[in-house]
Amino acid sequence: MSTRLLLEGTDLPELMAHVRAEFGPSARIVRAERVRSGGFAGFFARQRYELTVDVADEPHTRPRSMRQHPEPVGIEALLAAADAAEVGGLTGAPGQALAPLPGQGVAPGPGEEAGPRVSTGAEAFASVLDQVRAMAGGEAIADVEVPAPAARRFEPLAPATAPSSTTGVNRDALRDLGVPEHYLARLPGSGPVLLSTVLEALPVAPRLPRTPGAVVVVVGPPVEALAVAVQLAERLGQPTSSVVLAGRGEAAPGHGRRMTTAATARRWRGRPEKDDQVAVVALGVGPDAASRAEAAELLEAFSPDQVCGVVDAHSKLRDCARWLAETGARRRVDVLAVRGVFETTQPGTVLDLGVPVAWIDGLPATRVAWAAVLSDRLDAGARWD
Repeated sequence: MSTRLLLEGTDLPELMAHVRAEFGPSARIVRAERVRSGGFAGFFARQRYELTVDVADEPHTRPRSMRQHPEPVGIEALLAAADAAEVGGLTGAPGQALAPLPGQGVAPGPGEEAGPRVSTGAEAFASVLDQVRAMAGGEAIADVEVPAPAARRFEPLAPATAPSSTTGVNRDALRDLGVPEHYLARLPGSGPVLLSTVLEALPVAPRLPRTPGAVVVVVGPPVEALAVAVQLAERLGQPTSSVVLAGRGEAAPGHGRRMTTAATARRWRGRPEKDDQVAVVALGVGPDAASRAEAAELLEAFSPDQVCGVVDAHSKLRDCARWLAETGARRRVDVLAVRGVFETTQPGTVLDLGVPVAWIDGLPATRVAWAAVLSDRLDAGARWD
């Protein structure tokens, strides 16, 4: 028989050495996880590690020097290496001073404390460092001296239970947030649903072109179009001054002149020199129908590799759809950059415009980002999975 315990802390090597020192080599790690908590949309999260350990109920009376170990693999290889590096794990007769293992440091001198030591000088331990780095997210792990284990909280794990039918999100609550009906109609049943299941229907937005010489046009109200174009330039690793201005709006400092005619746009697009970066154009559109017609002509003249339309999440769905249809009459809009998503009470309405959403308030519109937007307005019981 064995007892399953949960051990948690912020230092992975210390946790694993603690398992060996506290429970002996018969303890078996059945699960190791890196857990991030807190933060917002994946940022500023705190990190800790959790080890799930099976510990035999019967005490181990067999001397460690007489135990037979199978060939360790994976996490067991790390524990075996840590065990070999412990001063207390060195072989020798009772009452006899123990010699260090090959490659291990000498016994503690006067005034020094004996204690378990995990050392990268041990060949076996070095052979599994790559596994530890992979589990720790690539963090470098140097020689670590582990003091006497501090008091930690050990709790028996509760038996795993299947999600209850009452967990999840009420469909009416999602409708109130503007989530399109066709996202919900495809799901079986009529009870609560998980956000991950609802958001599986999100269309995948085309990636931002990164080929030198490509042209990306951001079309929208002048101020908003320039703001999004600057964000895209920053994501491409290009100076914001490289953003080209076109259409309506005032000239902006650091961006040079503004192209206002289709003939100028065609000449610029057909320039013979080869660019070593992506050209990002901020195409400003006024509030009237004439300006939308001008923008449609300019879009066609630029012959862009991608068109990103800027829409306001506060706008009515019909108004947004009409704006997209008129502006993209000659060259359709490929992706949307939605502004004000975190401020509106119905952020899901933009998902019903028929154009993939690529950016929400400057963030990539991933499913996790949408889950954060929706769950922020739902009850505490809303579940992602």
